Amino acid sequence: MTLRTQNIGYWYTNNPDDYLFKDVNLNFEKGKVYSILGQSGSGKTTFLSLLAGLDSPKAGEIFLNDKDITKSGLTNYRKNAVSTIFQAYNLMTYMTARQNVQTALEISNKSIDNAKIEELFELVGIPKELIDKPVLQLSGGQQQRVAIVRALATEHDIIIADEPTGNLDEETTQDIVNIFKEIAHQQNKTVIIVTHETAVANETDVTFELKKKRFTQI
Repeated sequence: MTLRTQNIGYWYTNNPDDYLFKDVNLNFEKGKVYSILGQSGSGKTTFLSLLAGLDSPKAGEIFLNDKDITKSGLTNYRKNAVSTIFQAYNLMTYMTARQNVQTALEISNKSIDNAKIEELFELVGIPKELIDKPVLQLSGGQQQRVAIVRALATEHDIIIADEPTGNLDEETTQDIVNIFKEIAHQQNKTVIIVTHETAVANETDVTFELKKKRFTQI
């Protein structure tokens, strides 16, 4: 499985010369953790939204296994291929951790049994006694882990995370990064992390830095 961009560009105004980035050609393969490193306002979150199928580039195409992701529709792409983890977690706060995962499965028309869900929570370090607690009773790091379980439960090949450690302390940040590495290396998934933290980027297999409107592998 390969996700690749072909000459993609993005700009907010009607003037293509006022671009965030352009002519971007990057490849993302299974079994690796990638980071998109950049400062606030550099355009890295916009780039993530394109990879996640939440928006379309102004120029160029994005291919999954050599098929343009727009051909079958971005809704199908999001439903069948990619899971997105947000900095703010985007959990349904009135639900329990388990219910958040079950709701994501229903939306994706997927089904796994409770034993598998509990196995995923164990994988990310959520104790069994917390699974059926409302997520508002969980710490920030625990809520991020719930968001990761929600992404894993849909069994998508691509997991994209927007500043997943931005609200976490150093120790929890390392734990979350280790989880992403395990997901990529042991479950053979493509993990793409958008971050402004060099320390996080240094932990990934491949880093692309977005600086002065250009991507460079570092």
